Amino acid sequence: MIKDIVVHLTGSEEDKVRIAYATPIAERFDAHLTGLQVHALPELIAVTDPVASTYLQTLLAESHARAQKVTDSLAEAFASISVPHDLRRLDVYPSTIGNTLAAEARTADLYVGTRPYGDPAAGERIEETVLFRSGRGCLFLPPGGIPPKEYGTVFVAWKNTREAARAVAEAIPFLQQASQVIVGIVEEEGASEQFGVEPGTDIGRYLSRHGVAAEIRPINGWVYAGEALLNEAQKTGAQMIVMGGYGHSRFREWIIGGATRHLLTHATVPVLIAH
Repeated sequence: MIKDIVVHLTGSEEDKVRIAYATPIAERFDAHLTGLQVHALPELIAVTDPVASTYLQTLLAESHARAQKVTDSLAEAFASISVPHDLRRLDVYPSTIGNTLAAEARTADLYVGTRPYGDPAAGERIEETVLFRSGRGCLFLPPGGIPPKEYGTVFVAWKNTREAARAVAEAIPFLQQASQVIVGIVEEEGASEQFGVEPGTDIGRYLSRHGVAAEIRPINGWVYAGEALLNEAQKTGAQMIVMGGYGHSRFREWIIGGATRHLLTHATVPVLIAH
């Protein structure tokens, strides 16, 4: 059930795109929409006492003035939204933006942001942090994208892993309303028919018990899983892709796995992803 949605806002042109996607989703599920305006404070203030410096006080005042202009503009945009909503400004240092957004997303049902590796604001580390630390489903949007009239066809990139299971569970409300759900399974060990097995039986049964009739499609013959999944999603004309967010920590930074990164770089439709 989706009753609380948060959307990441930055003061860029992408805010219009994010709001345009998030609003009809909130309408569809009768959900509350919260805009999270991120105001990145000057990093210099974090390591220096602004009280002792007129220059730093001026720098901080100018930063707040710019942020207020963004707040006023967003408030005007939100005033025309028909669903219950509120707008909040988060005054945070750049190094803490990801963790702050992740903390906000934990008490929501869905986080909406621009997909990493294509975001004009180059916010991939921020979105990665939200994905891996919020514990919530994240709907990552294509930059400059146009929201579909409906999410009639949803493509699920399935692999029997914890991450994929989380993503499917988060996507159930969308899957239940879709007219067509296609589950794509990349067969990395060879075609299933040569082993006499039926791929996707378990996930098909799970979805069926949630009122979702899904078509299972084995995908073989590809070297790279990410390319295979994106190709199949495009062939089906899907308006949304659902997949698990894979990655690991290296030097305390999140590194996205190959298939996940490929879709979050090239997908032209929203990707609902969870870790």
